Amino acid sequence: MQQAFYDAGSVQCGYCIPGMVLSAKALLDKNPAPSSDEIRKALSGNLCRCTGYTKIEEAVKLAAERLGGGAR
Repeated sequence: MQQAFYDAGSVQCGYCIPGMVLSAKALLDKNPAPSSDEIRKALSGNLCRCTGYTKIEEAVKLAAERLGGGAR
């Protein structure tokens, strides 16, 4: 999970990353192939000051692919 966030370029200031990583992990544990809407909903409780969420969503999709689920 952490490597996917790094590889997707979603790690900037570090303020939101711990919560994003934990929320993404919980999502992929329940749903290994989430849609974009499901990813956004799962991460909605975390505030990001830097990235605008696009790269974070890409990181979750990348993690899903690498873990064998793939995103819809």
